Amino acid sequence: MVHGKGEIAVKRIFLASMAMASILYAGPLLAAVDMGPRIEVKEIQHDFGKVVQGVQASYVFGVRNIGNEPLVIERVVPS
Repeated sequence: MVHGKGEIAVKRIFLASMAMASILYAGPLLAAVDMGPRIEVKEIQHDFGKVVQGVQASYVFGVRNIGNEPLVIERVVPS
């Protein structure tokens, strides 16, 4: 069977678009299945401004696990 150049090009485009569609649609589904722990922090820094020496300053950061496995925070380093 002899194929023309146009027919081969159409087949290549079709196969390439099918491969791309498979990656685009299957990728997020596979990633969601094996996501593990994922941290979500809306605010990563806080500026207290000027703090008088001897006055205690504190701030609570909202942290949430949006993954599908337990999130363990082993260490926090203030700057």
